[in-house]
Amino acid sequence: MKKTATAAVTIALIGLLLPGFATIASAAPLTFVCEASTEPPPADWFGGPWTAPVRLVIDPAAHSVDLFDNDNRTLNVSAKPSRLSALNNYKLDLTVTESIISWGVIEMWGFSGYIDLRTGRLDVLWTNSDAYTPNTLTRQFHGTCKQR
Repeated sequence: MKKTATAAVTIALIGLLLPGFATIASAAPLTFVCEASTEPPPADWFGGPWTAPVRLVIDPAAHSVDLFDNDNRTLNVSAKPSRLSALNNYKLDLTVTESIISWGVIEMWGFSGYIDLRTGRLDVLWTNSDAYTPNTLTRQFHGTCKQR
């Protein structure tokens, strides 16, 4: 009985100490509008740079991440639940903390990235199913976002 009470108090304290995390984890979808960075990408990233603005929509409850261009077209074709279910029921790995949201799918068509909630820094990499060259097969975007 003593252990149960201690566990309940600990959980309650964590909930009080991390209101930002609780809000993010149970929140409606988060939408970010992002501009490309003028700095060069990290050396270990590959693929052609995407320099146009993007819109990032993260839905922690639905465990989904979507990336859109200026014309509201989806850039990350791999993150759709119907596409993932065809990959042996593989699900998007989505991690939400108080300061970072990160995700990843590396099956057939990859899609991974992270956004730093404190600075707005977004780094994302995705693979296009309709690419024509090595630079369009994989794309990368690095930039700064503002929550909308």
